Amino acid sequence: MWFLVKTGAVLRVDEHMSIDSRRVEKVFSVIEVIAKEGDGLVRVGAIADALRAENAPVAVWQIRADCTALAELGRIQLDPGSGAWVVAANEQSKGAA
Repeated sequence: MWFLVKTGAVLRVDEHMSIDSRRVEKVFSVIEVIAKEGDGLVRVGAIADALRAENAPVAVWQIRADCTALAELGRIQLDPGSGAWVVAANEQSKGAA
């Protein structure tokens, strides 16, 4: 099942996914949109603002935990120079196809 969210991100939702997995996927889809629309650097506050604008607010501490989970999966990386998150190169190439 696919859903189009207000940010323009396409979110894949499996009916067997846990609530936490769905939230992490939603956070990742928002990260992708923010990265594409900007300079590639994504801050937690920007993610929180986008989710709030969609009437789907998530606490900042939870977004940070979700970003850590995404980093452990290799989907995003922390940019040491800016302290912002960037979509991992292997994830960017998936979206280019």
